[in-house]
Amino acid sequence: MWRALVAGAVVAWSSCVTEDCEDVKLLQRKRQTQLETKTEKLQKDPTGYHKIEGKSVYLVMPDRFDRVGGHSAGNNSACDGNQWCNGTLRGITEHLDYIAGMGFDCIWVTPVPLNYYGPDGQSGYGYHGYWAQDWFKIDPNFGTAEDMKTLVQETHNNGMCFILDIVLNHVRPIHSEADLSEVHPFNETSYFHLLNISDMTFDEYAEKMSDWPYPTQGIGAGAQCYLQFFPNGTPDGTNNGTYCNNYPGNNFSKDLYYGEEAHGPPYLKYCSVGNYDCKGYNEEVSIKGWFYDLADLNHTVPFVQEELKRWVKFMVTEYDIDGIRLDTTPYMPHWWLQDVQNMLFDELDNPIQIIGEVTASNVSFHASYQLMGGQRMLSGMENFPLVYTAVPGYCGWPNMLLSTIAQFDLTHLHEMTHKQLTSGLYSNTDLLMNMMDNQDDMPIASLAHSLDGKSGGCLDDRHMRLNAWAWLFMAKGMPVITWGDEQGNKVFRNSLWQFNWDTSPWQYKLLRRLNQIRHEYRLDKTRMTLKAAHKDQFVFYRGPRRGKESVYVFTNNLPMTTKKVIYRDSLPKPLAGYAWKDLFSAQKIQRLSNGAVVAHSSKPLVLVMKPSKAATLAQQITS
Repeated sequence: MWRALVAGAVVAWSSCVTEDCEDVKLLQRKRQTQLETKTEKLQKDPTGYHKIEGKSVYLVMPDRFDRVGGHSAGNNSACDGNQWCNGTLRGITEHLDYIAGMGFDCIWVTPVPLNYYGPDGQSGYGYHGYWAQDWFKIDPNFGTAEDMKTLVQETHNNGMCFILDIVLNHVRPIHSEADLSEVHPFNETSYFHLLNISDMTFDEYAEKMSDWPYPTQGIGAGAQCYLQFFPNGTPDGTNNGTYCNNYPGNNFSKDLYYGEEAHGPPYLKYCSVGNYDCKGYNEEVSIKGWFYDLADLNHTVPFVQEELKRWVKFMVTEYDIDGIRLDTTPYMPHWWLQDVQNMLFDELDNPIQIIGEVTASNVSFHASYQLMGGQRMLSGMENFPLVYTAVPGYCGWPNMLLSTIAQFDLTHLHEMTHKQLTSGLYSNTDLLMNMMDNQDDMPIASLAHSLDGKSGGCLDDRHMRLNAWAWLFMAKGMPVITWGDEQGNKVFRNSLWQFNWDTSPWQYKLLRRLNQIRHEYRLDKTRMTLKAAHKDQFVFYRGPRRGKESVYVFTNNLPMTTKKVIYRDSLPKPLAGYAWKDLFSAQKIQRLSNGAVVAHSSKPLVLVMKPSKAATLAQQITS
């Protein structure tokens, strides 16, 4: 966008040729200078923090990391579930060296504003930070504003950047105007979408009942399709029993398929944002519907726009954060997202990049949140087109949007990656966050593919996890690891303190090694080239096809074995005096005459050129 503005300024200036245009020329010349200065800042990046593309990220939820200074300080009993566990911001600060010890470039911290405490029915408590009640206060359960400032400063002192998670789509659970009166600053019904409210009062619309069809839903089964109604005029929240899904539960067998009445095609487990081929897809519902009982903000209201932008700018400048992760991105209009990103580029000395949570499998729809009609939207996104294919592809996990076709089939990961790298739909693929799990999904160590959920997949197979992480860290983009993965945690949103921040587990050491390789070979922005597509193998290289900077990555989704694995993709001959070496597991490899690679186990390979033993010996004799 800033390039377009510079070009526009030059065109307008050159077209103004009369003496009356002198003032206009001066203004345009000033604007051009400002934009060129901003461009120079973006390119030079003097702070080292405010450009986050290609950086590795460690995701932390304050409530689950450490209890230092909190209500339960000193209590190391495990805690999970929909309750407050009393972790704090000071607790994260206390163990930044533990995170930095794995070599991560950034930490991503989930939202910190004062939340609705709870409980709220089955949803539990607001421990996670996504139920904002007062935007301009730090939640006292996490600590104080000074604790937040100290955390960011100490993150910088440890050589890492700080990415803050924020919510601009919705507020806390609301069931009445009385609930709404407690929200600051959005405490009036006129600030919210009330789709299909008809002649109901706000309290009737927001009331939670057993058959609870209202408020009109923007997420969940059935939400992406046009809401159907019973003959008496009341809404049918199940959409005639289809729920917009193709498959109930985790089962994909044909006898359980809903058939021709299903809203979505067979390749989808369920319909979601951007799946236009689902019958009755309704984008208005996505933008204006609520998330269960989380009241949906109306961004066309000037007060909502102004206060949200004022708060975002306040958080960035007050706490010196380096990047933003934006929750529930595709449930807000493009123009609004562009407005917020432009503000952070145009009004700050250090432009801030926003990474949007775009939970879409449609690549063109996903890419539109970074680049649309040649204009910049957000700087980057969480890379769900790859997440939805990599997680079932490597681990066989059945719960992903594309699990119906991608279970143990890496050709779909290949296809999605190829589209992203070659389509021109994206402005910067280094700003796409890749992950195998996150705060909303099960940990990688608990991803099973069997129907009983107790065996198979990455759950009990170390090699599958090694392959998944090799893809994650070596591929183009921003690799993300969720707190506890380094300890082998298997529990959703588990606390970390019971693991005592141990640095000896193989997972911790492995992540440190992966970050070392990523840094040593400068894989933050190096180009990525795919090899041929195979169901059981995903092979690619970073950098040149053949050279000292080349990094070849061979991964598979085979069950753990110490038998030979033959990769069908070729590896070029090394340079004279060099040999291909495996940085990942140091296992022996064999290169066949046709270039195919033979590994001696199902562990992944990360191959680089190193001087051969003969060449090393010759160098020693010469010296």
